[in-house]
Amino acid sequence: MRILAIAIGLTAATALGSDFGTTQGELDSSLLWGTYRPNLYFGTRPRIPNSLLTGLMWFGMDDPTSWQRIRHSCELGDNLAEYGYSRHNGRDFGEQTMRDNDQAVEIRSQFIKVPGEYGGSWAARISGKTLGNGKEGAALMYYFGLEGNGTMKMTVEDDVAVIRGQTEELGKFTVRVVPAASNKAPRLPKKLRRVKGLTVGQKISGIAMNVPGDEVWKAKDFFSEHLLSAARKHAQAIDKLDPGNMPLSGAALFSLDNTDLESGGNLLFAQMIVKGEFTFDVIYECSDKSARIDEGTITAVAGARRKEFDARFEHTFGLESKGFDAAHVEMARSALSSLLGGIGYFYGSGLVSPEPKPEHGDSDVIAAPELGAPYSLFATTPSRPFFPRGFLWDEGFSQLLVGQWDNDLSMQVLLSWRNTSQDGWIAREQILGSEARSKVPVEFQVQYPNFANPPTLLFNVEAFMRHREEIASLRKAAEGGLVELPASETSQMLLDHELADRMMLELGELANGMLEYFLTTQRGSSSKRASSKSTFASGFRWRGRTESHTLTSGLDDYPRASPPSTGELHLDLHAWVAYMQRLSDELALQGVGDGKPIADQAIKALDELHWNEDEKMYCDVTMRANEDYDELEDDEGNAETVEFVCHRGYVSLLPMLLGLVPAESPKLGHILDMIEDPEELWTEFGLRSLSKSDEFYGKGENYWRGPIWININYLVLSSLHTNYMPVEGPFQKQAARIYSQLRTNLIANIFKQYEDTRFFWEQYNPETGAGKGTHPFTGWTTL
Repeated sequence: MRILAIAIGLTAATALGSDFGTTQGELDSSLLWGTYRPNLYFGTRPRIPNSLLTGLMWFGMDDPTSWQRIRHSCELGDNLAEYGYSRHNGRDFGEQTMRDNDQAVEIRSQFIKVPGEYGGSWAARISGKTLGNGKEGAALMYYFGLEGNGTMKMTVEDDVAVIRGQTEELGKFTVRVVPAASNKAPRLPKKLRRVKGLTVGQKISGIAMNVPGDEVWKAKDFFSEHLLSAARKHAQAIDKLDPGNMPLSGAALFSLDNTDLESGGNLLFAQMIVKGEFTFDVIYECSDKSARIDEGTITAVAGARRKEFDARFEHTFGLESKGFDAAHVEMARSALSSLLGGIGYFYGSGLVSPEPKPEHGDSDVIAAPELGAPYSLFATTPSRPFFPRGFLWDEGFSQLLVGQWDNDLSMQVLLSWRNTSQDGWIAREQILGSEARSKVPVEFQVQYPNFANPPTLLFNVEAFMRHREEIASLRKAAEGGLVELPASETSQMLLDHELADRMMLELGELANGMLEYFLTTQRGSSSKRASSKSTFASGFRWRGRTESHTLTSGLDDYPRASPPSTGELHLDLHAWVAYMQRLSDELALQGVGDGKPIADQAIKALDELHWNEDEKMYCDVTMRANEDYDELEDDEGNAETVEFVCHRGYVSLLPMLLGLVPAESPKLGHILDMIEDPEELWTEFGLRSLSKSDEFYGKGENYWRGPIWININYLVLSSLHTNYMPVEGPFQKQAARIYSQLRTNLIANIFKQYEDTRFFWEQYNPETGAGKGTHPFTGWTTL
């Protein structure tokens, strides 16, 4: 089994048919350019394979070794005090602050776009100031690199760097890098002013080089090599004038000298050496004369879009009207903006095994993994420094928020993921191209076709289905003159009923394909079976188990059976399958797919296989060797016994989280009691991933063995609010109480950690509430 190759011409319009073309074409154009290199502190690219990449780099010069730590890609080791978008609308506006105390510089970036042919024009305004009392200032570089065919040439005249280029997909384009007239360079010591060949004091300079197209992403490495070589020559020239007695200056050593600009190249750098406050504009203009940008345009458009963003944010989420103060609103805006600013476009080949990975006891000899055909993915990234690529398990959560903000943008992401599906299988981690592989250990790069992942993308299929039903009801009321149908430029795929119907068919095919994949590849092989003869009676088992991990479940080190065996049945996987079947049943009722409703059979099998009445909880199941088994006297079927594997925590909650437990069921009462118990899952900061009373709590890697994760806490709140609070029953008041207090606790702690650190975190300490893991983590924590 191999990942589908997605040709450059295969767009959502192709998949949805020609009648979809006009709206889809407009979306393709409006979303062509963006800040789609989220692995960089700031960078842009179009959604075109092997095209034009741009990026920002910088280093301070007070420390003579700072050039060895040039900032480019987001790295935890850079220890920036702050970075992340304060506002980003996902389309044509974004602004962020990057505070780098180690390099003594604070940088602000603004990004705007104006519509036009070839995706329109865009501009980035980079401003800020150097920090402290240092004399040397900082060097800032902005580069353009062509991965594929095309031409570029740079000139530097009158304190402006101009690039003229052309590619087949982008047509002719012009770039201007314009430093502000008020920018100041560090003052050069008098002795150094006598050294010939030093190009210092200029507002902007540049270099051009030719590098392999598939290595343009290594721009920092190429630049560092050039910088070191040039610095050595400058140092020799300085020392030659008065050996041993000449002062050194970062500005003198590390200024570019306009090398090879006349001959051009496919990697061009513009450099500004500054001290104090600074500003420079990077203006990319397509050949469409109606899409011109100047300094005034940037100021006016950015100001207008900032106001539009704030008004739309309040209209969408209503936080001010709900009583949240300005600081909480600012945090929430940053959460949404950082999620949207983390959307990226990725293209390349991934390592895929041509065969399923063997399980326990099977021969581990399989064909070597192969680089599949290259394809593209438009996706959010959970963490710009640590997980700067698409993750299937994370994406479903992220799109719940993106879809609420911009339905059509979210649909573009879902369609992109859909296009990677092969017979319902989607690789759990999208490691596309050499740049992506450079961030992933070799042992984690290969994707196996028998490795599933929680189908959270289907949360968004369900959400679209619900929204479509709501719009249909509003449309009927509007036809009767009772209401006005809402208008939105970001919801055309919902408001146009023909587009909505086509989209529903596409998303339904995605959902049904994923369900079929799970039913055929993740079936259990335990001797324990449910009483019915349904397709769910044998239960389900995650593939890819090791002694300490079940990475495919998304809950990595959460305790499971030990030792691993093919006789396991996994509660959470069965719950996901039951959820998928219920969604498939609902889709069939709307004419998407066919078949009789059978979700009740899946839920019945779930209860029979996994509910432990003694422990009053849902549990995994495994097979153990029967210690009393006598090979000579006993039936072979008695060689093993079936045992529950019970660990109170996120896994045992999943049937309730997915709404599979009826509101009147006593099982719900036991689950809610577990949630509320401080000795089990409850803390003043959120719900622990594993019970405090569990023998594995806080042990080993301690990834999903206690820390608080926002995605599961979100599912708890969502399920309580949707499935149990509105329904009269014995646990309605308890559900409302838990919802209110848990929501308060989560908001309070995330806000405190954000105020203290200026970051959103991957997880939170259940004892102190402190942020843990990678940061900024702007995937599901933004929920």
